[in-house]
Amino acid sequence: MIPILVILLAMLVFAIGAAGVVSSKHFVMIILSMEVMLVAATLLAVGFFYYYANGQIVLLLFAIWAIAAVEVIALIAFYQYMLKEESTMDITNLSGLRD
Repeated sequence: MIPILVILLAMLVFAIGAAGVVSSKHFVMIILSMEVMLVAATLLAVGFFYYYANGQIVLLLFAIWAIAAVEVIALIAFYQYMLKEESTMDITNLSGLRD
């Protein structure tokens, strides 16, 4: 059985990330909050696989790390584009990017 502390810790970290996504209008902060939520999901998955699959979680971790790497690459590309356009990172002003 997964210890309840691992589940509670993962829920707490996920809640912190979700609060960051909901409360922020800055694109970089939203992406970083999504990374925190991904860490919480990873923590829960590691706890689950440690207790039920004898620790065979390498493929799962590689998939999660690949998703995190893609998020970071997309963030860097978007940030470079926004710097070139001399625009703000406020997501309420992103409708101007369609032009």
